[in-house]
Amino acid sequence: MGLFSAEEPKSYEIDNRQLICTFCKNTTFYTRREQLHSPTRTFFNVEWTDSTAICFVCSNCGFMHWFMR
Repeated sequence: MGLFSAEEPKSYEIDNRQLICTFCKNTTFYTRREQLHSPTRTFFNVEWTDSTAICFVCSNCGFMHWFMR
């Protein structure tokens, strides 16, 4: 996904369905975890308690698909 990344893009299945990019129809993705911030927790400076999502980033166009489970 970048100059310093050793990860190779892969194909993934979610609930027995192949993940396909909704923008370019590519089938290989990089993965990453992203933290979800809420306004209240940001105000109190406790963002570290927010949930995280698994993101699949299309290896072709970069479109990010977010999943909460």
